[in-house]
Amino acid sequence: MVSLPIVEDESSVSKVLTNDGLLGEILPRIHCPTCYVRAALASKRWIRNASNQTTIRTFRSQHSPHLLGIYVLSDGFSRPEFVPLPDASRPELEPALRHGKFGFDDLDTFSLSVWDCRNEHVLYGFGPSFELPLGPAVQTPLRYPGENTVVLPRLPCTICPPHAMLLPDDNDDDSSCYRVDIENRDQMVYAKVFVLRAGSWSIHCSASADLARSSEHILKVTLLMLGTIYMLTTTGYILTLDLATAKFSIIDLPEGVQFEYSSNLAPCRGDDSILYLFHVSGDKLTVWLQRMNDHGGDGSTASKWILRDTISLLETCGHLVEQGWELEDRREAFVSVVGVGDNAEFVFLELEETGVIVYMHLKSRKVKKVYQRHPYNDFGIRVLPFMMVWPAVLPEL
Repeated sequence: MVSLPIVEDESSVSKVLTNDGLLGEILPRIHCPTCYVRAALASKRWIRNASNQTTIRTFRSQHSPHLLGIYVLSDGFSRPEFVPLPDASRPELEPALRHGKFGFDDLDTFSLSVWDCRNEHVLYGFGPSFELPLGPAVQTPLRYPGENTVVLPRLPCTICPPHAMLLPDDNDDDSSCYRVDIENRDQMVYAKVFVLRAGSWSIHCSASADLARSSEHILKVTLLMLGTIYMLTTTGYILTLDLATAKFSIIDLPEGVQFEYSSNLAPCRGDDSILYLFHVSGDKLTVWLQRMNDHGGDGSTASKWILRDTISLLETCGHLVEQGWELEDRREAFVSVVGVGDNAEFVFLELEETGVIVYMHLKSRKVKKVYQRHPYNDFGIRVLPFMMVWPAVLPEL
């Protein structure tokens, strides 16, 4: 008995591919942002569904952004350097690295500083030591040439340079960037936050507080998460400033964690209001987390930190250090946290004795060398990750 060939019912296929509800289920299951954009370009119906915020949020929850490279920044007078980090397992990302404009070769000054890097935007400006008639600017390396740089109005005139310049971390925030000025005297701390919105600078908020403990020194390590600014201090706590209420509060460090040198601690933002904290002591790296909606915000509070990871640096990085170098035996040789990824997905560490900067993926414990410090560069180094653009930039209809 001969079986008849199955004839595909074109009307059934059409019913699936033109059904908005089913498309909302199909599109989030595409395996990468590049393919997501390609699928969106299939038709006006598909791009309308791909642009739906619910579909985008579902896609993002299943696919974390991909690391394309890093900006290596030195405190000395040297140009920021972009180091691409191609991933052989994700060849679809290679065109982004090949065509993106990540560097600053067209700018001839060594006073340029990269302040922040987030959501495909790179915020940079020029140091106060040079009288340059230039304002800050935002570069979007994955945009078309001619559309990838926006020069912003010059910063408000103040006596001191900004403590921090920050990009908004919320896609619903219509501001271009924030400038944070901080001053502390004994137990008093003062802050003024400027915001650039609609092409004009204005004062977003001013705050002052008499802290229960002196902040002594507020480190430059600063991040913005869900409307709150987090700043590390040298005295055992994180200083926070709520931009909505203009109020300071402090978060104690986990028990046993303390400031030892300028880069043995690093805060890290996470999803769902989670704050992460990296801590290096000797040959041990620990990662802590705390849900910030559990924080009372009423001054000093007992922080409820949870230990997520404990990692031996000798075991994970031992193959990258020089023979005879032992962290526990040599006080002057230590490891610095120079960069972190959101949700504590990865960390960049500098092995101070050798000047090697390594990338460590926390879940897999995969470690690889990504940069070598110049032997004559004695300045501090920071690393800012550049992630594959997300949410996807889709053309307007």
